[in-house]
Amino acid sequence: MKFKMKRSYLAMPYAVYLTLLVFVPMLFIVYYAFISDKTGGFTFSNIIRALSSSESIGTFFYSILYGALTTVICFVIGYPVAYILSQKKFKMNKIIVVLFIIPMWVNFLIRTLALKSIFYSMGITLGKGTALFGMVYDFLPFMILPIYTTLLKVDKNLIEASEDLGADPRTVLFKTILPLSVPGIISGALMVFMPSISTYAITDTLSGGKFQLLGSLINRSYFNNMGFSSALAIVMLLLIFLSMLISYRFTDKEELKGGGLW
Repeated sequence: MKFKMKRSYLAMPYAVYLTLLVFVPMLFIVYYAFISDKTGGFTFSNIIRALSSSESIGTFFYSILYGALTTVICFVIGYPVAYILSQKKFKMNKIIVVLFIIPMWVNFLIRTLALKSIFYSMGITLGKGTALFGMVYDFLPFMILPIYTTLLKVDKNLIEASEDLGADPRTVLFKTILPLSVPGIISGALMVFMPSISTYAITDTLSGGKFQLLGSLINRSYFNNMGFSSALAIVMLLLIFLSMLISYRFTDKEELKGGGLW
């Protein structure tokens, strides 16, 4: 009997990878979240502490706040850049896109340490502002590239039709181009928001220990209380899953409206 190769077989290495390095670790996280570090028995105390302690609630607030701030700042900076690069009249767009991609080839921790050295050399005191700057600096390409890719796929005939119907440039931007680029905006927002609320290397390095996000709290709690850190990780995963669910629902509705037109 001859072996018949199917395309579905090509997904098997990826399935094994997901099982061993994603699903199995998540099962361990769920297991330790309901195990007491003191007695080794089943308990809800870790989950209750993660949802009720002042430290965890304050960290949740800061994580969502700084994740949202990072996302908004990246959008304000990234959308105009992506729009300019998507225009065929801009001859150096491919070169600049490559310049945005090149820093992503360098490990983000090395970039963060380099940024810390720059702050020290300029006499800038580390704090919340420098940590926010570092997150924007590290995650900005993840906002620009999805929007840029989406804008390249926008049907130019729709833009020309808007102009022929008497729309001024501002109206064309806000009523045609911006709605059509919603899928790219949502993708970029997810790619910025999710790592922003869970990062710890950037905040620990660039804040001078003046504040912490979820990733920092999980990292610091792991060696003292594995159950509490696992409970925090579950809450963080649920928060990320909820943001993805809301975003995907929004994207589906926009697509049903005909590509995002208002």
